[in-house]
Formats: sequence, structure tokens, C-alpha cells
Amino acid sequence: MDKTKEVLHINGNFIEGQQQSKEWITLSLLYLMETKAYSDIKVTEIAKKSGLARQTIYRNYEDKDDILYDYLCHQFNFFDDRIKERQLAEADVLIAFFEMWKEFLPASLLYNIQLSDRKIRQIIYRSLEYFVQYKYTAYFIAPQASIGEMHYYVFRSLSSALHGILIEWSLQHYEQSPEQIGKLTYQLTDSIRQYCIEHTIP
Repeated sequence: MDKTKEVLHINGNFIEGQQQSKEWITLSLLYLMETKAYSDIKVTEIAKKSGLARQTIYRNYEDKDDILYDYLCHQFNFFDDRIKERQLAEADVLIAFFEMWKEFLPASLLYNIQLSDRKIRQIIYRSLEYFVQYKYTAYFIAPQASIGEMHYYVFRSLSSALHGILIEWSLQHYEQSPEQIGKLTYQLTDSIRQYCIEHTIP
């Protein structure tokens, strides 16, 4: 489990301030995913691997999906922190996002993406919705601004575009460079960002 644990610690402050049990639950799930499809993993297996009781897992998470979703959201928070530290803007934000996805994605998660596990893709999409709505849009919309009642469709469209490209790029074993794929994503989503800017309500 050492390699998986190293990935978790490198990827920012995911466990900072968290109970050690949450760390072991997440590590155990990622470890099991190295050799088994995510959809086939049971909570009892996670409990056994982590050495924790099932009740401990359910005290920290609603279900297995919540473990992975929470992990991915923390990863994207970490990505966002690093992007802000580098004071990036426009296409460079997405280039950096793809760079970090490639650098920090656990091998177990990539393995499950390549298995075409639909549940994995759904959870990645949900976590990208979080990233888009609460992190990415802040790079082109003022923090207190709103884009009105159509925001639901705007955020979902942007999340879908990012998700589709991210998954396909991963399946292609990162054939294109992060710079190439980041610039492509920026160009393809330009109309969505423009809509947000033009329909912002102060």
C-alpha cells in the first residue's frame, strides 16, 4: 500500500485535520482498485483492508461512492490551490489542470477508467461539477456575481465538456501533451465562458 499512500500524501492536504480513519478508508479503497473493478468492491472489503469496522466507514461517509467523490473533490481543491499560487489565467488554468491530473492521478483510478467502469465515470463527472461551479468559474466570473437562472445548464455543459476530454485523454494514455489538450479544451469551451461573462448579474 506504500505507493498508494504516497500518492495520497503528495496530492496536497487531503488528510490535514481529518481523522486517521478517513485516511485509511481512502487508501484502502484506492489500493483495492489497483486489482479490482470499482463497482465490484464492497464496503466490507474496504473495512477489512483498512482494519476498521463498517460502522466507522459509515460514520465518515454515506457510502462507497462518497469516499471516492470526497477524494476527488479534495484533489481538485489541491489543483486549484496550486493554480492560484502560480497566478495563472485563461488557457494556462486548464493546461495546469491537465498537467496535475496526469501527474497525480493514482494508477488504480486510471486502471478503472480504462476498464470503462460507468460508476467511476459518473463520480468523476460529479466531482468535476463541483470543480467547475466552485473553483473554475471563479477565474472568469466575479466571486459575488451570478449568471441567473440558466447557470444550471451552463455549469453542466462546461462540466460535460471537461469530463469528456479528460476521460478520452486518459484512455489515450495522454497521447497529447497537457498544453495541447488544455488549449483545445479552452478553445472548445470559449462560447460557454463568453455566455457566463455576458450574462453575469452583479
